[in-house]
Amino acid sequence: SAFPSIYKPNLLKIMGANILNLRYEDSGTITYRKHWFVLFQQAWLPVVILLGMLGIMFVRAINLAGDPSNALIENPEVGTFLLDTIFFSIPFFMIPFLLWALYQFVDWRNDIFQVTSDQILDIDRKPFGTEERRVAPLENILSTEYKRIGLMGNLFNYGTVYITVGGMQLAFEDVLDPASVQQDIDQRRVARMAKTKEVQASAERERMAEWLATYHRNAE
Repeated sequence: SAFPSIYKPNLLKIMGANILNLRYEDSGTITYRKHWFVLFQQAWLPVVILLGMLGIMFVRAINLAGDPSNALIENPEVGTFLLDTIFFSIPFFMIPFLLWALYQFVDWRNDIFQVTSDQILDIDRKPFGTEERRVAPLENILSTEYKRIGLMGNLFNYGTVYITVGGMQLAFEDVLDPASVQQDIDQRRVARMAKTKEVQASAERERMAEWLATYHRNAE
């Protein structure tokens, strides 16, 4: 890649970037997702409820195993089975909470920020819903800054990068290592400006060469 990674390998970044794909690069486009702590904030309630239901099933199974008068699956008569109602009804009650947790995960995963060779993008797609996309050219960026707010932001090294573009401001919210994200953006912006100047200089040289050729033809 023409843009070497500036991320230093440490445990938090390896855990976040490799397992939950908080930052990855594909075909020159860097994609960021919000920190996994944000996912925890969104999905902790349905996950806790699911774990509680699993705990109830586990306790119920232990109680049935220790009670000779009851069983998980009884066969009082040949060809007739009697299932424990409590144990086997819990999975049905788990379904809506499982879907709730899955929705929160997909919502977190679809909220992405991207830096390409010529623009930045803030993309927010709701599961089964609308997509909101904000785009700005790199050369129009006026300034960038980042903030890590609160104990969790400093402890887990995540925060928001603010990008001022003309009369608006884009925000890469709750990204891992916001200082490095800011450097990624600035690095791409400098490279884009250098390429633009190179193209303009090349076009100017071509115009000058054409002007000289026309001058010599007219002189002859």
